[in-house]
Amino acid sequence: MKFKVVSSNVDGSEFSATDPQGRIEQMLSGSPVFLFMKGTPESPQCGFSYKVTDILKSWKVPFQSFDVLSDESIRQGIKDYANWPTIPQLYINKEFVGGSDIVDEMSRNGELGDLLKDAFPDKEITPPPPPAEVQEVAASEAAAILKGNPEIRLLDVRSPQEREAACIDNSVLLDQELVEEMLGSWDPESPMMFYCHMGERSRRAAQYFTAQGFQQVYNISDGISGWSSSVDSSIPQY
Repeated sequence: MKFKVVSSNVDGSEFSATDPQGRIEQMLSGSPVFLFMKGTPESPQCGFSYKVTDILKSWKVPFQSFDVLSDESIRQGIKDYANWPTIPQLYINKEFVGGSDIVDEMSRNGELGDLLKDAFPDKEITPPPPPAEVQEVAASEAAAILKGNPEIRLLDVRSPQEREAACIDNSVLLDQELVEEMLGSWDPESPMMFYCHMGERSRRAAQYFTAQGFQQVYNISDGISGWSSSVDSSIPQY
């Protein structure tokens, strides 16, 4: 199973109405679920927009969106339309639902699922699985797990400068390009293990990816420092 983009971004110029409110009405009439956001579902331009698109993808429902950064009249017009000052804004059956925090809460308590069932009465709507727990492992245990499971991706969340000073063999630096690849195309069952210097930054990264639906996520709780002490003393301490 792969993550799939199940949405499309609408080109505002295709609508016949010329005033922003009219164009907004036409957009909302074109899809049961519509998101006004910054950027596109494939490339969100703010964390809040990313959060809502990710929630919608986790429910596996089709939706359309509009990039408000592409049209200032719609960017301001949708704020006036909903009397809501921020973007993103989610609409279901032409009714304003809320921004990222409200959508997140409704997804967790089941209210979003009820709205989606109304929007798609002929479609089976199933809630996304709850986030998996991060598996905390010390460096010595992590080394044994990696030896027995070579398919696990070992991901370094430190800075490039730290990596130049010391790194674990067969690990990959987790940069923004790789994050986008993981979120866009990796199987949520892909096993992965994170490390940093002492284990805290990697813990946060691991928790982020479990929240995105990844099911087999490890964190090296004592980081590369512990790895140097208990696994490979040739790795310098810093």
